[in-house]
Amino acid sequence: MSRSQVHPPRKILLVVTTGGFTHAGPVLEIGRVLAERGHIIEFATLDGQENWIKRDEYGFISGLHLMGPGPTDEQLDDHYRRMQAWDVREGIGPVFISKTMFDSFWPQTYDGLRKIIENPATRPNMIIADFFVEAAHDMQVEYNLPLAIVCPNWPPLQLPCSYIPGQPGFQLPGTMTSENASMWLRIKNELIILSDLPAIMRLFKRTRKMRSDHGIFRPLHKPKKPDYLLFVNSFVGLEIPRDLPPTCAPVGPLLSPTWAPLDEACDSFLKKHKSVLYIALGTHIILPHNDVATIVTGIFRLMEEVLIDGVIWAIPETGRGDIDGSQTLSTEGDGQSTDLLLGDLLSNKHPDWLFPFFAPQRAILDHDSTKVYFTHGGGSSANEALFHGKPILSMGIFFDQTANTTRLVAGGVAESLDKVSFTADEVYTKIKKIVTADENGSYHRNVLRMQRIAHIAARRKNHAADLVEEMMYDNELRFDADGRELRPMHLQTADSRMSAFKANNWDMFLVSALGLATIVGSIGLAGHSAWRYRSFLVGQTRSIVLEGWGLLQQGRIWPRA
Repeated sequence: MSRSQVHPPRKILLVVTTGGFTHAGPVLEIGRVLAERGHIIEFATLDGQENWIKRDEYGFISGLHLMGPGPTDEQLDDHYRRMQAWDVREGIGPVFISKTMFDSFWPQTYDGLRKIIENPATRPNMIIADFFVEAAHDMQVEYNLPLAIVCPNWPPLQLPCSYIPGQPGFQLPGTMTSENASMWLRIKNELIILSDLPAIMRLFKRTRKMRSDHGIFRPLHKPKKPDYLLFVNSFVGLEIPRDLPPTCAPVGPLLSPTWAPLDEACDSFLKKHKSVLYIALGTHIILPHNDVATIVTGIFRLMEEVLIDGVIWAIPETGRGDIDGSQTLSTEGDGQSTDLLLGDLLSNKHPDWLFPFFAPQRAILDHDSTKVYFTHGGGSSANEALFHGKPILSMGIFFDQTANTTRLVAGGVAESLDKVSFTADEVYTKIKKIVTADENGSYHRNVLRMQRIAHIAARRKNHAADLVEEMMYDNELRFDADGRELRPMHLQTADSRMSAFKANNWDMFLVSALGLATIVGSIGLAGHSAWRYRSFLVGQTRSIVLEGWGLLQQGRIWPRA
């Protein structure tokens, strides 16, 4: 039989709402592999984001569904400023303000997905969604549609792991596993969640009201062990290894096989400079002026010592709003002090500095002249840096960026900065440490090690597609025409369908304990009775022995010869 007979093509809906293109890219990469296998791939998103799939590399998308307006520029600006100022060590309350804003798009996403699914012409056979798309879980429950969720790292409150303190996305800086963490750090990681229980309860209350106002009274479907596919856009080596059920898998780095080439400005700059520092701290990050000045001051020292000879710093127009271009900064070179206006640097008036609004990041990282990558440590940035083999200076701003920074440092490929307290001297010292590390080869060795692992792990997008096909074909044949489940999901472990009492063999332990207690109790009761009637028993025993001895003497038991 041909592949099309054994594995018939199906319609798969990719769904990305909020979060930006960094959330869409990994989902589209899984869609690319499935399209190559003959499946029909359609894309659902919010208004204004359809340009994501208009790139030539996403020509495999055969249908587009718009589900209503997305976040406004003002909402996103408030969110990113809030998260930039957030320090996880002071609690997680600010996160829930942003979570409330993103959750506000659930009703229109829910309605939009229902409209797609209830129309026989557009109904998909499976949904692959970004982890921000809460409504995708509702579609799984209401329509028995198989679902795959793509996350940057393991989601909080699911797949608990006893030897990893805290919750992903909310871990304190420096947290890896309990193996080398102090007792106090482990306790603090657990208390971070508990300290903001009122904020968490307010979020749950608002979510419940929003759903009930929309006629949905059941809680959101997110079991600890997912009965849907859970993909993580990372790989073991960067992500911490853990025991996983068959429905969950690290399948990253989910990267496009092609990337935008160098533009004329970057190409010319990299040809003229042989030791370039590339800086990109996120499309939406708006660094305060003082932070920008601190970084530039530290870089001046590196350039004075010719440790680097050029800087490419990608800052979009929205990210320049807080920078005071009139500030004068001093640098020394050839024994002379030079005063430079920060605005002149931003306007590309210095031959050794390039400030594009947008940079072809992967092409820059792939270039031999790029020696260090200064990043915020987001999942996509970490994956790209490791895939292209560049050492990193990482300054996590929020969520998984902090955890990724810790893991990159532990992997021997990065140095870190604390966004709250970093100094110009620290920028200088840590980049110098990376640039001069070739003397002992520690960074080169670890960067090459991680690059090789990343290249192998990048093939796992095919494994993700395999799991999607498995679940899709299994799902469509394990329900009858009336939607009645004929057999359980083949990838789901049995304990997910059992009570905790039975799954953990607590019933057997209870029966064994009761049996042991019965035996011990019986022995104890017998012993107690024997002790209570010991005089009588001793007397009786003595009488029996004496009587038996007498009979023996008389030859009545053992006749004499």
